[in-house]
Amino acid sequence: MADPGPMGSWAAVSRRALFQGASAALVAVFAYSTIRLVPSLQEAYWAPIAAVVVLYPDREATKKAATERFIGTIIGSLVGWGSAAWWHEELVVYALAVMLAVGLCYLLRLENASRLCAVAVTVITIVPRGAPAHVIAFHRFVEVSYGVVCALVYTIVVDVARNRWRGRLPETREHTSGTRPS
Repeated sequence: MADPGPMGSWAAVSRRALFQGASAALVAVFAYSTIRLVPSLQEAYWAPIAAVVVLYPDREATKKAATERFIGTIIGSLVGWGSAAWWHEELVVYALAVMLAVGLCYLLRLENASRLCAVAVTVITIVPRGAPAHVIAFHRFVEVSYGVVCALVYTIVVDVARNRWRGRLPETREHTSGTRPS
């Protein structure tokens, strides 16, 4: 039998893995199925992608990732909009746009946001579409931001439910016998 390591027993690790997998599936399906209700958003798949990217088992980690992803999306959408407007298959324009977007993230000390910001610039700039650049950039911002919000709300709801559930559990023997836990 394998050593459980610092995370606990194999059963406990398996429960956490199963819960995280189910959480990712639930938030991804919810984000995708609900954003598809907005007919003008043609690339609804960005919402579940963003939701899964920022979803962590811990609320604080999800909140940090969500904040970074949101700011990265704002920067990436704005830089991508400008880049797409001047793109015309000029690789120098694209390279400068990625450099600017990533550089802004680093200046704001959001290193983790820089990669996904560069993805937004890339998708907005070089993927051919019939709509104007500002529409594409706005749609990407909405789709990604919606996924981020879905993951954040889900994590908060689960955390509140978990805390309420723990509050309803019977007290341990130390509490009922009158001794205080150390």
